[in-house]
Amino acid sequence: MNDVLMLGLDGATFSLLKPLMAEGIMPFLKKLVGEGVHGDLMSTANPLTPPAWISTVTGRSPEAHGIFDFLRPVPGATNVLFRPYDFRDIRCETIWSMVTRANKRVTSLNFYGMAPPSPVNGYLISGFTTWKHLRSATYPPSLFETMKTLPNFDYKKLGMDIREEKRALWGLQEGKHKDWIKMHLDRDRAWTDLLCHVMETDPTDLTAMVFDGPDKLQHLFWRYLDPQLVEKDFNAWDALIRELCLDYYKLLDSSIERIVNLAGPDTNVILTSDHGFGATTEVVYINEWLSRNQYLKWSEKAEVDAVGRIASDYVKDNRMMFDWDETIAYCMTASSNGIYLKKDRGDGKGVSDRDYVEICRRLQQQLLDYRDPEDKGRVFVNVYLNERKLAGKPGLENCPDLTVNIRDGGFVSVLKSPKIVVQRSKPEGTHRPNGIFIARGPDIESGEQINPLSILDVAPLILYLLGLPVPEDLEGRVPTEVIKADRLMTHPVRVKGRTISPDANDEYLGDGESEKREMEASEEQKEALLAQLKLLGYLE
Repeated sequence: MNDVLMLGLDGATFSLLKPLMAEGIMPFLKKLVGEGVHGDLMSTANPLTPPAWISTVTGRSPEAHGIFDFLRPVPGATNVLFRPYDFRDIRCETIWSMVTRANKRVTSLNFYGMAPPSPVNGYLISGFTTWKHLRSATYPPSLFETMKTLPNFDYKKLGMDIREEKRALWGLQEGKHKDWIKMHLDRDRAWTDLLCHVMETDPTDLTAMVFDGPDKLQHLFWRYLDPQLVEKDFNAWDALIRELCLDYYKLLDSSIERIVNLAGPDTNVILTSDHGFGATTEVVYINEWLSRNQYLKWSEKAEVDAVGRIASDYVKDNRMMFDWDETIAYCMTASSNGIYLKKDRGDGKGVSDRDYVEICRRLQQQLLDYRDPEDKGRVFVNVYLNERKLAGKPGLENCPDLTVNIRDGGFVSVLKSPKIVVQRSKPEGTHRPNGIFIARGPDIESGEQINPLSILDVAPLILYLLGLPVPEDLEGRVPTEVIKADRLMTHPVRVKGRTISPDANDEYLGDGESEKREMEASEEQKEALLAQLKLLGYLE
């Protein structure tokens, strides 16, 4: 069997990559596409980094793996708090564990939500970690010690830096874009250097890493990148920002080339993204809609200033925005696009079990029926009910009861506002469901554009290419249209067995180092994550 190299490009979309390839910015990526197969990769219902990457590496939907957002609700006595998700919240086995149990070796770098790390037969470092916490996000511990001694390598560049995130949060408004872009250039270069070191010194059967720079640049600088938005008469400053962004994609292309060439021609290469990207031109205030339809009552703290923003600090005080005694439905974070119903705890201040399904369906229909007063257009183009939760299935307490898709593909706002729909002064970048899939290798067809795949198909495909059976409880399929016919003839798809629980992987290794290390996110770690989410527009 051939080895597999899987590279994730967070937020990558063909609507941007194909023009960059055509312009000569990404020549190696163009070569990969021409020699292999490519097509759209459809994301989770809410195309967001946490649920999408976890679906990628588990082959399971968010309702199964349990990750829906960056933050999860924690009901308190009088309100709802939140805390970041981590690996302990994932309820399904990851592909790293599946490969380990098959006595193959794995390298996994910079994937969201992998801390505290579960032991693997190889190497793992979680993404979305501050550099101060990289040690406790790394397995085995010896890998961290190795990173500290590598020549011309600064391991601190791999992680989030709370000082830089805070500086960027306020400094970008003052024209410090250049330093922030350079920080991500250096960061992706550091991850590439580390991966190449592992590949050169101790190669594994499955090698996987995420480049998260595309998502971050596109959130802030989409109008400098999207061919439909780039202005011919950019001023000198805007032209500089575009050039710096293009420098990032040039580096990304060369990093991909370096890694793929190091993997060698006998390796099957897969490039994926967790979601796509596009422009958002308006803001939809979901909680304001819920308030005007008698599902939510604002608290006295939710005072609105002259431009319709909450005067208090949202990140710290969002749980104080509502009058919880008079609220039965709310959206806690913009990134979730999710509405939660507050269940009655016996005090009559919430939705009873008897009325729960009826209220969910009524709310769904009201959202679908809503029209923008200005242009009479439908605002909520899709409203998904969590049917498993409605049916009373256990383990779905963190799942939104309803998830909305708004017409410009963006994320909702949770703030109070004089209007429900407000036009943006300039387009910004936001997520789209159609990400990218590119594959090339000895077992892959060539020169074809395929129909869209599901993000749930990535894990089954990787297992197949490694010569392993696909567990029966994975929700995705092996996309046989990607595979050469002679390979399928000699190695038909095998569906066999089931996955194990994440905790059972520790028992499987049983090597003295297998006890999962606890890594409670410190206040600094949480602060760094929240600052980054706020900068990228996930929090307000």
